[in-house]
Formats: sequence, C-alpha cells, structure tokens
Amino acid sequence: MIGVIADGEIRRDELERLTVSARDAAEQGRWDLVDECYRLRDIAMQGASIPRQDAERMLSSDRQVQERALVAKAAVAELLRESQAVRLRLSRLRHGAGTMGTIDRKA
Repeated sequence: MIGVIADGEIRRDELERLTVSARDAAEQGRWDLVDECYRLRDIAMQGASIPRQDAERMLSSDRQVQERALVAKAAVAELLRESQAVRLRLSRLRHGAGTMGTIDRKA
C-alpha cells in the first residue's frame, strides 16, 4: 500500500511540475515547450485519480496559458497586418518608381 501511495504522490508532483512548467514556458513565449509539457502531462494523467483541488489548480494554470496564447495570437495577427501594409506601400513605391523611370527626357 505504501508503494501505491508513494507512486500517487510522485504522479501528483509530476503533474504539478509539468503544469507549472507549461505556464512558465507560456509566459516566456516558448510554445514548443508548452506543447511538450502538456503532452507529457497527458501521458502522466493516464489512469490517474486526481483530487478535485489539484484539478482546479491545474485548470487555473491552464486558463492562464490559454490567456497568454490568445494575447500572443492577437500580437502575431497585428504584426501580420502591419507587414501587409508595409508590403503594399513598398509595392506602390516600386510601381511608381517604375513609371517614373520610363519618362523620356528630351533636353
């Protein structure tokens, strides 16, 4: 019985570590590490009985990760819009420079 309890404690500690690591990685914008932490946590959760209080803590951290992901997504979308606007301006400048380059100067 002690072995089962110890194994359960190790599993709980591992789940907590992976959850905190995922949240910390999200704060740093390291989405590849977030994905890896969740993948490993999913494996560790297989067949686990998780007390309600632990599950609520994990869900709270997961919501923080989700919020950071939404902020990052919005930031990337804004950067893409800005990039598109710059490309459009450059295209217009190139088009205008090409037109001006064809003017025949007779002096």
